[in-house]
Amino acid sequence: MDEQIKCKMKNKYIKYIFMLFVIFLLWGCNHIIFHAEQEVFTSPNGTNTIIVKYDFVSRPTIYQKGFLGNKKVWDYEGSGFMETVYFSVEWLSENQIRFSYDDTDDKYDEEYIITLDE
Repeated sequence: MDEQIKCKMKNKYIKYIFMLFVIFLLWGCNHIIFHAEQEVFTSPNGTNTIIVKYDFVSRPTIYQKGFLGNKKVWDYEGSGFMETVYFSVEWLSENQIRFSYDDTDDKYDEEYIITLDE
């Protein structure tokens, strides 16, 4: 009877270790699975860092880099783009950026002013 209990406990621990491995693997590779590309921008004095992540239809999401993790600051509300596009980042101050998309024929230009948390 002792052998059966030990075998069940061993199988249970193996399942838990495997589940933890899968969770850490997905957590570590989430930028590959959920986002096509990302860009990192640092403010002029270096006090703030933002990460712009693009999904597979070029919709950007802006994250503010923190000590323990990244905080979502802004999310694009549009439907996405048919081609790969990039938005430009211009630092207006240490906690404010101009985030803009310049279309080649100026028909679909977009510009956003985004304020970061201090």
